[in-house]
Amino acid sequence: MSSQKAHKLRQTILKYNTEMSKLKDELIYSQEANIKYNKLVIKKAVCRQELAAEKRNLLQKIMNKLHLNSSKEKLICDYFKS
Repeated sequence: MSSQKAHKLRQTILKYNTEMSKLKDELIYSQEANIKYNKLVIKKAVCRQELAAEKRNLLQKIMNKLHLNSSKEKLICDYFKS
């Protein structure tokens, strides 16, 4: 896991949290605030997904690749190799 990338993602998530907390008071009165808030929620969700992907262990990635490539069954794409 790239610690710099994970640190940057955590900082971005915190920034989005503070921006969202500032907008919460205005949500009732302003449609623009609702739109900004929804965009921030989506951006925060994307960052959280990227952070979760970064946290996956390197060993897990290797094991998944080995497991997927070790299937004994023939796939339809095996018949069409050029």
